[in-house]
Amino acid sequence: MSDPVVAASIAASGAAPRARPLPCSGCGVEMTRDTLEGHYGTRVELDLCRGCGAFWFDQSESLNLAPGAVLRLFVLIDEANKALGAARRPPLPERLACPRCRASLARTFDLQRATRFSYWRCPGEHGRLITFGEFLREKNFVRPLSGAELAELRQHVKQISCSSCGAPIDLERTSACSYCRAPVSVLDARQVEKVVAELKTAQARSETVDPTLPARLVMERLQAESRWRHLELSSGWDAGWLSAGASGGLVEAGISALVGLLTSAD
Repeated sequence: MSDPVVAASIAASGAAPRARPLPCSGCGVEMTRDTLEGHYGTRVELDLCRGCGAFWFDQSESLNLAPGAVLRLFVLIDEANKALGAARRPPLPERLACPRCRASLARTFDLQRATRFSYWRCPGEHGRLITFGEFLREKNFVRPLSGAELAELRQHVKQISCSSCGAPIDLERTSACSYCRAPVSVLDARQVEKVVAELKTAQARSETVDPTLPARLVMERLQAESRWRHLELSSGWDAGWLSAGASGGLVEAGISALVGLLTSAD
């Protein structure tokens, strides 16, 4: 049976979104709004452009996302990637305007632990635009491939799409995107496991404690570890797994596999 804690968190999208959607800084199309759970009972509102593959967060709200909200975003990213199909997202234009004040957004580089990521921020502090790939870097959900992994990948695949900007990467010549310089990366199953464990812990604290709770938590932990081992094994370089990525990227394929695991029956 499917995991009730994870399934409930994926299904819940929070309160009704605000009126008047914002235009996307990249393409001008109205973005989709969603309200997600934040830490300590707060709510986080975000805007999503599926065409550009980007989120707009007011100020620094992405830092306040609860584990269940992050899982919800995995599903939104996967849905957007699948809707794209075989098409490739074009890179964002050089000039991006704030959807609120129309000022030019400033490209900003930051560091989360040992992972570099970038986003575009409004000089008036109205918010920031971040692509799906860079959002996952900020949350430490992706990691660069090791030398051995790159060598193995090159034996099976000659070109993939950059998970940060969508540009093609010629694996025979480089191990990073020539457009945005992001290294070829994959979804880090262990980091995802950590988020799900945090979600389960928070859910357990909110429930009435019963004598069987410790045993149930141990069993759930064992089931989760089995899932992540399966995810890591399925994230080899066989053509079937890689084709699951809607736009030919390793991170996209990993997210698709992850969402399938989270919503499938045991």
